[in-house]
Amino acid sequence: MWMLDPGRDFVLIVGAPFLILPALWLAESRFRPEQIYLFVASFGAVGHHLPGMMRAYGDRFLFQRFKYRFVLTPLLLGGTCLAFAVHQLTAMVLVAYLWGVWHGLMQTYGFLRIYDAKVGSVSPLTARLDSAMCVTWFGAAVLLSPTRMAKILTDYYRSGGAIVSPATVETLTNAWLMATALVTLGFVGHLLYTRARGHAQSPAKLLLMATSIGFWWYSNVSVSHMLVGIALFEVFHDVQYLTIVWIFNLNRVDRNPTVGRFTRFLFRRSWGLAGLYVGLVAAYGSLNLIPPELSSQTLSRGLTGLLTASALLHFYYDGFIWKVREPSIRESLGLSTAPPDEATVKRTQHARPIEPSGPSGWAHGLKWAAFIVPVAWFGVAQTRGSMLALDRDRLIVLAVPRSAEARNNLGGALLVRGEIDAAIDELQEALRLDPAHAGAHSNLGVALSRRGRLPEAIHHYREALRLDPRQMQAYSNLGNALLQQGQVREAIAQFDAGLSLDPDDPQARTNRAGALYQDGRIDDAIGDLQRVLRARPDFEPARRNLEIMRRERDEK
Repeated sequence: MWMLDPGRDFVLIVGAPFLILPALWLAESRFRPEQIYLFVASFGAVGHHLPGMMRAYGDRFLFQRFKYRFVLTPLLLGGTCLAFAVHQLTAMVLVAYLWGVWHGLMQTYGFLRIYDAKVGSVSPLTARLDSAMCVTWFGAAVLLSPTRMAKILTDYYRSGGAIVSPATVETLTNAWLMATALVTLGFVGHLLYTRARGHAQSPAKLLLMATSIGFWWYSNVSVSHMLVGIALFEVFHDVQYLTIVWIFNLNRVDRNPTVGRFTRFLFRRSWGLAGLYVGLVAAYGSLNLIPPELSSQTLSRGLTGLLTASALLHFYYDGFIWKVREPSIRESLGLSTAPPDEATVKRTQHARPIEPSGPSGWAHGLKWAAFIVPVAWFGVAQTRGSMLALDRDRLIVLAVPRSAEARNNLGGALLVRGEIDAAIDELQEALRLDPAHAGAHSNLGVALSRRGRLPEAIHHYREALRLDPRQMQAYSNLGNALLQQGQVREAIAQFDAGLSLDPDDPQARTNRAGALYQDGRIDDAIGDLQRVLRARPDFEPARRNLEIMRRERDEK
């Protein structure tokens, strides 16, 4: 019934959310959401691609079977992702997200089928209902998530996508929820029927389905910060994946004498080697930390593109190298290798590898066409220019009115257009939806400042910095508002705090020079402006202020 034993299965597979949530709450008290996400995205999301790559390219029988896929696909995906990243095209980000949702729900489905196979529950109808439950419930959570839907629509429109009316989004959501309800009724009815007939489904499977769907909904619908929500479920997904790959390879080494030397060395029943396995995963994931450190934007974008390709390869390979119905996979997972009924035999017979020619080859080619054609269309559409940010953000707010992020984006776009009162309305609504939205506090501070409501603006700047102390622009805006209030010394302190994050920011240092000048420290102010102009000789505000200060100093 269990893959390892009840205790370890609960900790690593079935009940991991009960351990992940307290760990996240502790992390949130010490780290910002962006830091949590970066850590999980690096050492978890990117890192867990490695075990699949190791199997794809380290198992000579598997490689021989699918050699054309393993050789040609990296060239296709790597080249496409690299080109899109270097030219700052958004479509591959959208594809990676949507494919990632599919990959996550299919991993859950795979675990459900493994647990059922452990107790001999192999009904094709049960399998179809398990699949339908994963697809409908995971999809419904995305459709009802204000943060996720706003992100999907934003990337879609930035990629040059055609307008999708808010009524269409609402209709799709309602239809999906109806389908989810019908599938759930069918699943429960079938569960009761099989139990009455003495063919009970695995209790471990049912518990895993409940924790997986519940945790996915919590991460998507209940967690207001999208990066935190992504990180939450990603940890669950990664721990499950690393566990099943470890179990699979341990059994494979024990039962298959033809396994390669590296695999035979690494996958042995040893805590030390388990640590080495996790260390290799973390080392691969650390590649995600490199792009922000590169001084060349082209190199940074290029590496980011290759990491996106790594994710897509992971999604693609996992779709066929871990199929539970394959006899060799079943054996390495400790499942029966002899399917017990005719229906399962037929399913296994149809699981032959897809060759590059023949009907199955054409079917596989059509699947790739369904990927290539829209990606190419998006790439061309974005290079021709996407819609204006204001029009895009208005459409997204109409489609996802409960999204604080969408309201904040629209408020920012209205600010740029000078529509201050409309911007204030949108930003206040964003904060009603999510009082902890640091960006909305900062933007509302700007809007209120432009209306001369400085005390309110200062309050929102301070709140923004309390929520996210790394907002460089908020420090500068707060400093300027304090200057207008005559609080020169405190304004200087805010400029200093911002410059501690980025000492070379030309506007912030120019603003600080103005505050120093008002404080009577004209030489220090001139020094700041000279520093700005050494780095940015064409920065006109610093040049103009420097001329004024020098002239005044000389006149004295």
